[in-house]
Parts: sequence; structure tokens; C-alpha cells
Amino acid sequence: MGKEGGKLWTGTQEAAATLPMEVPRPRLLDAAGWVHEGYAYRAELSTYVTAPVCSPTPDLTEHIALPDAWWSRLQRAASTVAATPVPDGRPRVISQDYVHRTIPRYLGDAGIDTTVRRWTLAHGDLHWANLTSPELTILDWEGFGPAPHGFDAANLHAYALPVPELAARVRDTFADVLATRDGLLAELTVAAILLQAADRDAIHARLAPHLRAHAQWLLEHHRDSRVP
Repeated sequence: MGKEGGKLWTGTQEAAATLPMEVPRPRLLDAAGWVHEGYAYRAELSTYVTAPVCSPTPDLTEHIALPDAWWSRLQRAASTVAATPVPDGRPRVISQDYVHRTIPRYLGDAGIDTTVRRWTLAHGDLHWANLTSPELTILDWEGFGPAPHGFDAANLHAYALPVPELAARVRDTFADVLATRDGLLAELTVAAILLQAADRDAIHARLAPHLRAHAQWLLEHHRDSRVP
């Protein structure tokens, strides 16, 4: 039997009630839920978004031109989300236990403390199929919740790795987050999550070599610079 509830069931509605209006996203207009023959259903109506997504898949496979204003608005939006207090009872995007288990399983002995020191609100699934251009709209908020600080930036960067120029732009845009100990752990966490997904689908399988190379670079850079 399908049951109502769970993190994704009310995520969009909770995001609509929690996030400031300046975060560019579709506006939730109405929602309804019902049960029929043992299965629970939920329907949501949001404002129509005319701008196309940046990519038909979460990852980038080719360069796209994005104006400076787009990057600035994205950075402000991510910062605003992270600074927003977590609503009571909102589940985490991932658990601390998951971070402890997944990094060594998929990245080996990273030689770092995998304890998340800072949890902040995040979109939770920020990738290129959830962003529109040239007018920025951030789509699909059902999975939002507290995550390791820098999680959204790390996720977006990971999915940009096949296009080095745009991956570098993500790092530059979110340098205040990614160039920290919190950012390092967020990036390693995301790399492990996506490598786990590589066992299940072709998109993450093609991303896997980029993720492994980037994780190795992160760990070498950490050992050389001793990120605080």
C-alpha cells in the first residue's frame, strides 16, 4: 500500500513556507492529497516556468554560456537558503552516519575527520537539470533540508566536472564555501554519493572517472595545504 508522508511528500510545501521570496523558484499555488484503493496521491500546482533547463540531464556534457548576473543571483540564492533557519522537524538530506559510512566505502581512507560540524539548509539536489537559463529559476524543492554546509555548491560542481571551464566557474562563484574545511567534507560526501549512484545508472557511470580524479585532487590538496 502506498502511504502518505516522508521527506519528499511535503517538501515543496515546506520550502514554500520557509524560504524567502527572493530565492528564485516556482511559486506553489495549491496542493492536494488523497487516498484511493490503498494508495496515497499528492498533486501540486506551481507557477509555469518558461525558461529552459540548463541541461536535460543532471550533469553537463557541453559548455553553456551563462551571464555574470546569472551566477551572481545563484550565489545569492544559495547563501540565502543556507542562512535560513531549518524548520522544526525537517529531516536531513543525508545523515551523519551515512557520511561516516559512504566516504570510506567509495573513496577509501580519506585521512580526514568525517564528522559534519555545520549543518545548514540546502536545496539538496542542486544540479543542471534543476536550473533554468538565461533567467535563473531553481526547480524541484521536494528534497530540501539541512545538509553539510556547502552541499549544494559541491553537488553543482560535481555535475559540472565534465566541462572544466564551468566547473572552475562554480568553484570561483562558491569559493567562500568550497575553500574551507566544511566545503572539503561536502565535496567528498557528494563524490561518494554520486559514485554510489554510478552502480545504478549510465549518467553517474560516465561521471565516475571525473569524480574519482577530483576526489583525489581534493585529498592531495588537503594534505598539502592543511585546510582548516
